[in-house]
Parts: sequence; C-alpha cells; structure tokens
Amino acid sequence: MRFISFPAVRSIRFIILSTAIISSFILMSACTPAFVRGTDIDYTPEKQEVAEFIERYRVALEQRNFDLLKDMVSSNYYENGSTTNDPSDDYDFSGLLNVLQQLQQSVKAVKYTIRIAKIDVMESSAAVDLEYTGQYLFTQNDRDRWETYADKNRLTLAKDKLGHWKIMSGL
Repeated sequence: MRFISFPAVRSIRFIILSTAIISSFILMSACTPAFVRGTDIDYTPEKQEVAEFIERYRVALEQRNFDLLKDMVSSNYYENGSTTNDPSDDYDFSGLLNVLQQLQQSVKAVKYTIRIAKIDVMESSAAVDLEYTGQYLFTQNDRDRWETYADKNRLTLAKDKLGHWKIMSGL
C-alpha cells in the first residue's frame, strides 16, 4: 500500500482551497445585478430604489389609489404644464390635489405601462426619464369611453426628511 506524502496532501489542500475561494468570488460577482430590474440601466442600489418607487407609482395609478399618489408627491410639488413661457397652466401641490380629485371622480379604470429610459441620482434627488402608455376609461357627458396616451416624460424626485422619495415635478 502506498501512502501520499505530506507535501502532496498539502498541495491538494491548497488546490482545493484555491478553487473554493475563486469559485465563491465568481458566484458572488454573478449575484450582483448588471442592470436595474426591468431596464437596461447600469445597476446601483440607489437606481434600483428609484425604479422600485416608479413601479409603486405605476401600480398606484392603475389601482386608482389616490391617497397613495398624494403621499408619493412632495408638498413642494410644482408643475409648469410643459410650457415655460405660459404660467397660466402651472400648478403646485394644492393644484395637483384638485387635478387628482377630478380624476378620482371621472376615471373608472387605468392601464399604465412605464419604460424607464434613464435614472440620474444625485445624493437626495433624482431625475427619471421615462416613456409611458396609458389607457383611461372615464366618464364624459354621462358616457364611458377609453382614451389612450403615450409620451415621454421626466419625473423629478427628492428625498424628504425621513429619506423617502417624493415626486417634485413631472406628473
């Protein structure tokens, strides 16, 4: 019977240990997402957090959860109506609440998709460029009808004092 010499056992242990360490590094790096879920945006934890916030916003729209939508918007919200030269269509948080109240009364169903094109996070603020398609069933003149919208938009977000994302503009 031939025995393996001590140096040979040591070499085998070294090879096994080295293989285990290298394998664990490969597995750990494979577990880190390359992209923010559902996008082709390079992954960072902050960008993933913003994308998850946008998904909660999308779901709140579809569920017509106006209380959650109000909670997701900053009290410092300001919208210029996409016209910088015409202040007549601008509104703040209280104006947004009026818009949400009107929508709550007239919109019966919502189908909404969002494709996030870009997320820029700067410490406690973020800009999210997105494309959306929305279908809305609403009542007008006692008649129900569907209408479809599709566009590109930018939502501007900021963290509140508790560290929660809030929408500052872009709805």
